[in-house]
Amino acid sequence: MRYTISLLTLIIMAILSGCTSTAKKEPIENYITHDGNLAIIWKDPSQYTDIESTTWLQSKFGPYLFSELTDELGRDVNKVLGENQKLDLMVTNVDLAGDVQPTFGATVNDIRVVSDLYPPKISFDYSLSQDGKVIMSGSEKIQNMSFLFGIQPITSQPFPYESELLTKWFKDKIQPKLVK
Repeated sequence: MRYTISLLTLIIMAILSGCTSTAKKEPIENYITHDGNLAIIWKDPSQYTDIESTTWLQSKFGPYLFSELTDELGRDVNKVLGENQKLDLMVTNVDLAGDVQPTFGATVNDIRVVSDLYPPKISFDYSLSQDGKVIMSGSEKIQNMSFLFGIQPITSQPFPYESELLTKWFKDKIQPKLVK
């Protein structure tokens, strides 16, 4: 009897000590992109809602996505911002247009189905500075529920819906308030 109580006590202590152990957390990896007066920090991309690749290696798809979106937004930002102005973004979530669906062996890769049910969404914090002083900052959660309405131009852009989302935000929110 005494042996079973001691054994039971040891088992309970082992279980409880296992519950309280702290596992090492993986370091958060951020990705940084620049284009002239634009700098974007892509914060912890592994936690983003949907940046799943259908044809690329996932490890290469994220950096490709980030550089393409930075280049697209950078084209508009660099036309408008003066030399002494800088726009910084810290992207906290990305949900690409569409949803990745399995093909159940019909093809080697899964496919991204783009429909009204899955609009592009991007969440970020931003700051606009002039001569090193912040003149505007805030947080945004932008999405375009009507991204498929209207005439869709044929384009070679790899991420047209997400690019349009960011450039429209810049033109509507930042550009009208700029002081050169």
